[in-house]
Amino acid sequence: MLALAAFAGMIVLCVLGWNYGGMGGLIGAGVGFLIRLGGRGLDWGERLGNGYVGALMGMPVGLLIGGFLTVGAPYLLAMINSTPQ
Repeated sequence: MLALAAFAGMIVLCVLGWNYGGMGGLIGAGVGFLIRLGGRGLDWGERLGNGYVGALMGMPVGLLIGGFLTVGAPYLLAMINSTPQ
């Protein structure tokens, strides 16, 4: 139950932080799901469980990368390109 709440909370966080890299979180979840879906598993139930774990691992990483690309990188580039006074 707690794992489902964590997953739903991460989705809500990605949607609320859409302007701050939330799309990266959803992309990370999709990529993590697809990577883990093709892994070892005896049946499709086990493979879907592996995909769920991949989505849980990929979402925060994607959110961090998306946040850096939308907020951090432009700020750093502005700092680098500004001339010292």
